[in-house]
Amino acid sequence: MTKDEAAKYFAEGKRLMQKERLDRAMRAFSKAHREDRTNPYYMSYYGLTKALKNGDIGFGIDLCTKAIKKEFSKAELYLNLGKVYLSVGNKKGAVNIFKKGIKFEPGNKELRKYLSELGISKPTGQPIIESRVKTKGFFSKVFSRFFSA
Repeated sequence: MTKDEAAKYFAEGKRLMQKERLDRAMRAFSKAHREDRTNPYYMSYYGLTKALKNGDIGFGIDLCTKAIKKEFSKAELYLNLGKVYLSVGNKKGAVNIFKKGIKFEPGNKELRKYLSELGISKPTGQPIIESRVKTKGFFSKVFSRFFSA
């Protein structure tokens, strides 16, 4: 199998997930992941479907977490990990993961939908860069009060 074939299996898996055919989607994601074990999307979706279809939660969390470590700024990967947490009723864990994802992509409708369904009406969703700038401004004001003559 080539990388192009792996991409085709991945696309097929996503299509099957939309049709709620998790068994076939899992097989397609497995084939894509087997061909390219470094692709974070193949990892994440294979882990998600394995957890949802077979109840292999540990495997799902492990693969989804590894995917995030490879591409930490991709909201879609946080969405998948959050779904794994939700599949076992860990709402608090899912909310924490969804909030991390929304920081990278504040406009992500699916993350916002899940947060809303979990009772988080207005997720902060401030991009990480903006929040660092605001923090820097806050500290400079505090320090200027203490160190000004």
